[in-house]
Amino acid sequence: MTALKKGLLIAIEGIDGTGKSTQSLRLKTYFSNQGIASQYLREPTGGKYGLEIRRLAREGRRQVTPEQELELFIKDRIEDCDNNIRPALERKKLVLIDRYYFSTIAYQGALGLDIEEIRKRNEAIALIPDLVLILDMPVEKALQRIIHERGDVHDDFERADFLKKVQAIFQSMDRPYIHYLSADRDPDAVFEEMRDKIEALIKNHV
Repeated sequence: MTALKKGLLIAIEGIDGTGKSTQSLRLKTYFSNQGIASQYLREPTGGKYGLEIRRLAREGRRQVTPEQELELFIKDRIEDCDNNIRPALERKKLVLIDRYYFSTIAYQGALGLDIEEIRKRNEAIALIPDLVLILDMPVEKALQRIIHERGDVHDDFERADFLKKVQAIFQSMDRPYIHYLSADRDPDAVFEEMRDKIEALIKNHV
């Protein structure tokens, strides 16, 4: 095994349909095979609050206000940090998380909540990642992927006009640890660029 000097938290972000889950799992497998202790996580989690968020996604978010849904995300993230992320980092693992608080900023912000306030609230309770990789592609192509994979588009979070607002917020994010990658190309090329950026980070922590 290749031991890291410290745990590393990598967030994989972007609108639906960009391949986040597929690439996150592929990266986890790759780095595990390289002898680096790795863990894949995703948000919303499978905990009490995460399952409620997922239920609302299936049955309709009109049951709650954007403010109420934000509270669910915050509570779910507190549990995730306490029960999953922090313990994995303390064991010096490479943690790959499929969606994190940047998605909350983008999606809840697109619903009209204050973006900076969402960021501040999340950074008060969540661990700031070492690297954020945001997968970007035209909304229309992302929706085509969603339709192909799921059969239909019925969720408010997946309508083209809404996703364009979400994407604009993602594209406005500017931190030294945030990197944008085009997902509108061969998935192998996307994987290789993501892998290379993570390997560059790892080299400074072994």
